[in-house]
Formats: sequence, structure tokens, C-alpha cells
Amino acid sequence: MVNYEVSIRNEFFISALFIENMISSYMSVKFKLHDIVDSSIIDDNVKSINFDDKIQLLIESDDFSVIDKSKLSVFREIYKELTINKNAETFEDCLISTDSNDDFLLILYPQEEIIMREEKLTNACILLIDDVSQLVSNFTRETPIKLNKRFAKIYPLIMSGLTFVFSILLFR
Repeated sequence: MVNYEVSIRNEFFISALFIENMISSYMSVKFKLHDIVDSSIIDDNVKSINFDDKIQLLIESDDFSVIDKSKLSVFREIYKELTINKNAETFEDCLISTDSNDDFLLILYPQEEIIMREEKLTNACILLIDDVSQLVSNFTRETPIKLNKRFAKIYPLIMSGLTFVFSILLFR
């Protein structure tokens, strides 16, 4: 059972990396930034934009419904909880927020009563990952990203490697 719990956490973090990358690429094109990590968009004192800020940018846009904004917000909160509670024994133990993100997941993605709560949360989290990935993909797709010639040669190699690793994790 522990292997399954570690797996959902890993899948969540890997998905968060892909989502953050999509947002960073979108922001760098949209705001004409060369290096999103070293830019100061919000304030002169801010030298980097973290995952929380990137998700907040999406939430504040008018491109999402209330439910979609809630999904993005819960995704962000679960990311924080998993980071803070990385030593928790079970996935359910990681979700200890007073915002009741675990209950929101179970309401958003209802499942049969005979399934144990831990498994319901895992299933709901997988569905949330899928939904948020699709939302961010659709949002960031509106601006095409142009690659410079040097990166265009390396990009297919990197993507094929990442695709292979990601497919192993999801289809084991």
C-alpha cells in the first residue's frame, strides 16, 4: 500500500512540473520575458515567480468558470499540503488543510460508497490532475511558442525522453 501512496504523490508532483512549465512558457511569451525565474513582473522587489503565483495568475484571469478556478485553487493547495507533509504515511494524512480540500475532491468527483476513503481521494486526485492539466493546456495554447533554432534541435530529444518517463509512470 505504501508504494501506491508514494506513486500518487509522485504523479502529482510530475504533473505539477508539467503544468508549471506550460504556465512559465506561456508567461514568457505573453510578457516577452526571456527567463521567467529571474524576471520581476509583479513588483521590483519580487525576483521570481513561484508555483503558487503562477496558479494565482490563472485563477485571476476571466478565462475560467468558478468550478475551474476552484479546481486550480485546490490543485495549488494540495501541492502545498503534499510539500509540507511529505513525510506523512498515507495520502490522506497529507491532506490536512482546514480548507477541507479532501472533502471538495470527494464532492467534485463522487464515487461509490463501497470504496475506502483513501482510494476515493487517490482516484479524485488523479481526476483533478487530468482536469487541471487540460485547463492549463487549453489556456496556454492560445499563444504559440516559438523555439529558437538551437533549442529546436534539442527539444524533440528532451520531449521524447520526458514522454517515455511519463508514460511509464502513468501506464504501469
